[in-house]
Formats: sequence, structure tokens, C-alpha cells
Amino acid sequence: MLSVLNNKNNIHVYGHVAHDWKSVRSVFEQNLIDELDIGASLCIYYRGECVVDLCGGWKDTQTKKEPYTSDTLQLVFSTSKGIIATAIALCVERGWIDYDAPVAQYWPEFASNGKQVEMIYEKNLLILSFFKEYYCR
Repeated sequence: MLSVLNNKNNIHVYGHVAHDWKSVRSVFEQNLIDELDIGASLCIYYRGECVVDLCGGWKDTQTKKEPYTSDTLQLVFSTSKGIIATAIALCVERGWIDYDAPVAQYWPEFASNGKQVEMIYEKNLLILSFFKEYYCR
């Protein structure tokens, strides 16, 4: 477990970083120093191995009494869109689903209230178009 206190900026960063990923810790810390984030956590898995697992900063920058820890709850918005789009693109690539198939073909309950003709690609056009164009050729 790495614990770093940057005395000049009173920034705490906790966690571990694999040797080849140390630059990520520097950027993470700089992000807190530059106050681009008040507090943050970052975990990166590469080829099945946790190579970065960091947290740092504060829950409240005004008092700086409670550090941001790995147990700090964080409200996030719209983070699932990229994950879902990636998952759908992988399913298409593996032949499990078809962009041009109706959503209801895979999720029959979706067809309620007149939605039976919506296609996967049409329903997710903004999210999926990037992935279809660049990753599913």
C-alpha cells in the first residue's frame, strides 16, 4: 500500500501502482493538486491484473478534515453508456446479436407499448455508431 502526502499541497494519495504504471500516479496526484478534482479514486486492470488502485484528495476541500478513501461513495452520471456500447459492440463482433435486428428479438419485454420495431442500431445510434464504425469493421 502506497501512502503519499504532498506537504506542499497537502494532498494525500493512497493505494498501489505497478512499476510500469507509476506515471499514472503522478498524473492522478497532479489532477488533485491542480484542483481538477476534489477527491477521486482510480482502478485500472490490464490483462487481468490490477495495475493501478489509487484514491486521494478530500471529501470536502473547505475543511480538508476527511480524506477521500476507497470507501467514499461517489455520485456519477452517464457512466454506463460507454460500457453498454462496448458490451454491445463485442456481442455483435462475436455474432451473438445483430445491429439491424429488432431489440425485442433479444428482449421480448421491450416490445411493449409499440416498441417492437425499434432496431438495436436505431435505439442506440449515438452510442453505437462510434463503435460500429471504428471497432466492428
